[in-house]
Formats: sequence, C-alpha cells, structure tokens
Amino acid sequence: MNFRIGIVGAGAHGERYVRHGLRDVPGMTVTALCRRQEKPGRALAEQHGVRYHPEAAGLIADPEVDGVVICTPPSTHFSLADQVIAAGKPLLLEKPMTGNLDEARRLVALDAAAKSPLMLGQSLRWNPVLLKVRELWPRLGQVRMVRLAQRLAPTSLAWQKDAAQTVGGSVLLTGVHIFDLARWLTGAEFITVNSRQEKIHNPVVEDFFLARAQLSDGCWASLEVSKFTQSRACILEAVGDKGQLSADYLKGGVALKCGNEEERFEVSARVPTLPVVLQDWLDAVRAKTTPPVTVHDGLATLQVVDACYRSAVSGAEVALNTD
Repeated sequence: MNFRIGIVGAGAHGERYVRHGLRDVPGMTVTALCRRQEKPGRALAEQHGVRYHPEAAGLIADPEVDGVVICTPPSTHFSLADQVIAAGKPLLLEKPMTGNLDEARRLVALDAAAKSPLMLGQSLRWNPVLLKVRELWPRLGQVRMVRLAQRLAPTSLAWQKDAAQTVGGSVLLTGVHIFDLARWLTGAEFITVNSRQEKIHNPVVEDFFLARAQLSDGCWASLEVSKFTQSRACILEAVGDKGQLSADYLKGGVALKCGNEEERFEVSARVPTLPVVLQDWLDAVRAKTTPPVTVHDGLATLQVVDACYRSAVSGAEVALNTD
C-alpha cells in the first residue's frame, strides 16, 4: 500500500516535493497539498490530480494523508510541526527546523514523545559531490580548516523581504546548510563563532554574512553566504595533515591533493536530491528507525544561527548556547 503524503507550502520548492512524491519514489504518492494563495494552489492541485486544502489544519487532519511535508517559511515551522506531531503522523520538515533557538528546543521535547520521529530535510547531505567528499574525507588525516561558501542571486521571494513574515536572513535561511555540512563532514560540534553581517539588497534582513568558527576537534571553519550577486557558486575546501580537497557542489567535481599527487573525480551535482530524501524518509517511517537527519541535528544548527546573530550584535566572538 502506498504511503500517502500531503505537502504544506506548495510554492516553488514545495511543488518539487509534489512532483517527486508522485513520480519518483516507489511506495509513495501525494494525495493533497496546501498553499496560501488559493487560485494557484487549486490550479496546482488540479494539474497533479490531488486535493487542495486552503488551510494546513485541514490537510493534517485529512484521513487520506499518512505523512506530512512542511515547506513553509520558518516562522511557521514550530506551530505546524506541533500540529502534525499531535495528529500522530510522520513529518518531513524543511530546513531550518524552526525560526529560532527557543522553538528548536521545544520541538526537540515534542519529538521525544512523538509516535514517529520527524526528519529534517537537509538535502545537501544527499548531494552526490558532497557524498564523494565524505567518502574521501578520511584520506585528509586530521582536518585543520574547512571553508564553505554559497553565493546566490538576491531572493525573488516576497516573504523574505517582509518583516512580518521573515524571522531571519542568510544566516537562518541558507547558513543552516553549511553549518550542517560542517558538522556532518567533520563529526565535530561548533564551540565558538565570530560573525559579521550586512544588508545589501534586502532592506529587512541580512543577505551577506561571514563567520569564523572553531569546532570541538580543533578544526577552524570559514563560512560565507552571499545573496547579492548575479551569479551562483557553492564551494567547499578542506585542509588536513595528509592532504587537501576542493569541491564544487553546484556544478560538480572534486579534487584531492596528497603530496605531489592530485586526483580528480568527475561527480555531477545535477542529480535531484529530493527523490532520495523522500525515499530515506519513507524507509525510516516503515522500518521505525531513526531518520538520517534528526531534531538534534536541527537543534545544533539553530545553536550556530543563534551564536552568529549574537556575535553580530556584540561585535565579538561568542560561545554557543548548548544547554
């Protein structure tokens, strides 16, 4: 029997979940979607042959929805996740897990008592280039420095420029990707952060930030998100005692240097990650196992977000609040 899912927040990104959930995941189908704008929401539902719900509560309560995917702005994540957990349904929650650290801590407590643990959609963990990087990582020896940067065009989403809807800028919305990657690749935790931020094209929240962080294994991390350039780049570099590597996880390709030898791996980054994310979620739900990305991973990234914002206010390095 198919696992029937509903998508809350079927905008540009949520519609990708609709398409992949209908076509690309054996044992899964989509039966409903919810979108705030009723006219495009109903049109999308009709296009894909699924039911339209004008309100998230109706979709969550729908008896023909077995599991829920939430793709709404982060300011709504805690409230919606609370409703899904209360309904006893499996949940795939897009990053960032919540809009702030306090909500993240509360969601960890709710998840501990949930019928099915929620999974967080940190999709870059399924990027083929980054999977190759993780495979090669032990060949670097002790990694002393990691650099992660994402450079993107200014946002076209109105809610990200609306103070009534957005609760953070590049640190919260995109930074969580690279914070999670640093933890996933190194196996270490952030202990201090020193961050600076600017509003360049977005008048409401930061669209540029730089951060320097120290991890619990002694590794230093350089972190950057630029959302003001008419170009794109996703860069990873790592330097270890035995070698160094560089990767382009937007276009593809990994280079590993050890001594005078250099190896290149032509790995494509153009492979859609959402089908694999959905498949791994489905597998965890059916096997009743811990999902690949948990609320504790989400909490860890929100601790880094909080530290970045506190550092920008103070103008100094700050320690993470990990209690």
